[in-house]
Amino acid sequence: MFEVTGPVATDAGMQVLWNPERFASVVDYDSWEDSLLEDEDILQHALGGMLVPINLGDSAFQFVVRVGDSAQAADLTERERARLLVTSDPYLITSAGSLYLSGLEDVSATPDEKALHVAAPAGRYAVTANLIDWESEPGSREPTGNPSPHALPDFVLLLNAPTWPEPAFRQSLQTLPPPPEASA
Repeated sequence: MFEVTGPVATDAGMQVLWNPERFASVVDYDSWEDSLLEDEDILQHALGGMLVPINLGDSAFQFVVRVGDSAQAADLTERERARLLVTSDPYLITSAGSLYLSGLEDVSATPDEKALHVAAPAGRYAVTANLIDWESEPGSREPTGNPSPHALPDFVLLLNAPTWPEPAFRQSLQTLPPPPEASA
């Protein structure tokens, strides 16, 4: 199993987990715009298993990405499970050995240092985005208000080989289900 953690920010409306092979032609703003400007373009990349949207608007979140293997499936820790708010339906992503997690604006042929590199052996993965209520855990903040060094992340992305038969992969840019309606 492989794990990487770090902050990922975006000013383009969403963070994305992406396959760099698909975006080898994105070398400048014009080519980025041709490939990723419109929601329909982004959705087609998601449907093709080249990109997973984490679509929560302009934001910065702390992420953990876990990649399971044949010996051990990627899963939430006990602490994460206790603070889990919601899990997305699985998205499909394919890997040739490397994936990246970045803001949508940073998707390109040459990922920059802001992108988290995810070592994911070649293959198909079912990806779930798990939103964690890290602030509800006692001691999650330092007296200064900053997250403590042992604070849980905002999101945990789990990558596992799809089960057979494969699940119906999510086909939406809305990553998480809408919150339940409040009863009057």
